[in-house]
Amino acid sequence: MSTEKDSMLRVRLTQRQSDELDAIIGELQAQMPEASVTTSSIARYALEKYVSDHIAKRDGTKIFIEISTADATEEDIKNLYDLISKLFDETKENYSSTVHYMVGEILEPVMMKMARLIKLKKPEVKAGE
Repeated sequence: MSTEKDSMLRVRLTQRQSDELDAIIGELQAQMPEASVTTSSIARYALEKYVSDHIAKRDGTKIFIEISTADATEEDIKNLYDLISKLFDETKENYSSTVHYMVGEILEPVMMKMARLIKLKKPEVKAGE
């Protein structure tokens, strides 16, 4: 049930973006059948979020980090995960809960990427640990 307004909003999307948008709408409609999720409602939400994020960035109330992992190998991701784990544990032991929380928020996207690449294989216990 695509409206003319929805079609106009899709004009500048690539096919991959349009397909991903369809998948997002499908997921949201499955979770909340009572909600009318459309391209227009997602566009409105995205615009609100963009403006809120811009204000937060400008005011310094949030930190935004964008790192490309396009060239990272599985080995790179595993090594990064090891470093992240050590850093995260260290913040819990040596810093406030706020710092520990912020480190987790910053590192979560990296951990999600790692999970997709190595499908969260159970860590092996090494002798002597």
